[in-house]
Amino acid sequence: MKRTFIISLMLFMTFALHAQSDLQVSPLFEGKIIPQERMVVTRVKGGMMQKYRLSFFHSVAFDGTEEEANRVSTLVDKEEYIGSSDYQSKKVKTLKRQLPAKKDNNRFLCFKSNKKGKDYHVIVVYMEGALASLKELEMILIDQ
Repeated sequence: MKRTFIISLMLFMTFALHAQSDLQVSPLFEGKIIPQERMVVTRVKGGMMQKYRLSFFHSVAFDGTEEEANRVSTLVDKEEYIGSSDYQSKKVKTLKRQLPAKKDNNRFLCFKSNKKGKDYHVIVVYMEGALASLKELEMILIDQ
């Protein structure tokens, strides 16, 4: 039983990494930019996401320097996208991207940094599923 669970978990992790493997920002999700021990990582697949018409949700959050926040922001900004929405103030920067679909799944990438003193709280979220557009995604985010 324990062995089956571990094998299933490894397969899920492989799928999760493969889903984002073609992205400029994938080294962040793999812990190659910010060490894993400094990040809070969330992965959700399946049931809980169906009401949002998403099949996969993967986020990383960390507190870092301005240089780290800018590096991640630059990677998100380098992605090939078909739709975007940006916001920037003195303390907050938000980038939302709709990426080209892959295997009949629409894909989205969101970045948010919030300056707190000298540090920055950064969140990057990758999502995929049947959700059709950034506009629909923004409506979900507003309702929450």
